[in-house]
Amino acid sequence: MRLLARAIGFGLLLLAALVPVGAALLLLASAGPDGLLALGPAGWASLGAGLLLPGCAALLAQAWQTQRAELAVLRQALLRQGEAGDSRQLALQALLAESREHTALLQEQIRLQLGQVPAGRRQAETLQALATETRLARLVAEWDMTGRELAAVMAAMWRLVFGWRTAEGPEGQPAVELPLPAGAELGLAILRLLPATPEEMARFQVDERFVRQAARYRGLFRDFLDRVPETGPLNRALFRDMVQGRLEARLALLPRPNHAVMVPPETLAAE
Repeated sequence: MRLLARAIGFGLLLLAALVPVGAALLLLASAGPDGLLALGPAGWASLGAGLLLPGCAALLAQAWQTQRAELAVLRQALLRQGEAGDSRQLALQALLAESREHTALLQEQIRLQLGQVPAGRRQAETLQALATETRLARLVAEWDMTGRELAAVMAAMWRLVFGWRTAEGPEGQPAVELPLPAGAELGLAILRLLPATPEEMARFQVDERFVRQAARYRGLFRDFLDRVPETGPLNRALFRDMVQGRLEARLALLPRPNHAVMVPPETLAAE
């Protein structure tokens, strides 16, 4: 449509320009140059106006038509941009609403997680307490088993010193079985037998069987002590301070077993 309007405008402009020219040529052909000179200033002005005004009017009309068409195109472009802007605004609003929903959901999740932190901390503390209690119970059970083995070794050492039966007394009194000291008294009895200093222990005469039982005692105690933590309710210092620990420290003053001496296993305790 714009091209057709431009073609029609160009045709009108050409017709408006050719009509005065045709009139001037017709006047020149009919009256000759004298006819043009006879027009005078007013005729010349009218002729010039006839030549120029139609073209100017046609140019103005064409410019107005072109401007109007361009304004229509610009208006349509502005409308399209406005629609695109509206679409982008709607998309941004939807994105903003979705972001707000996500933010609210994240805040709710954070609130729930913060609420679960104390419960998780309490569960961790409970598990840690249970683990500690289990470790202590296992350590107590191991100490009970080790204590029985240590008691058996102490009984063997005590029998090596005192024997199983008393000597026959006067007046035909029969020998009787010597009872073992009960509980911690057994370890205390052996402690009283042993010297407390290395100098005295160097002069102490001791049976090889007793030395080997002492080495076995120390090995059992050290194996258990290696499994005991340095700190805590049940620590190494606590067990070292017990009668069994003091006896192990005292037995450390004895000489090492002489494995060159053949000792039958059945004679490691007094018969």
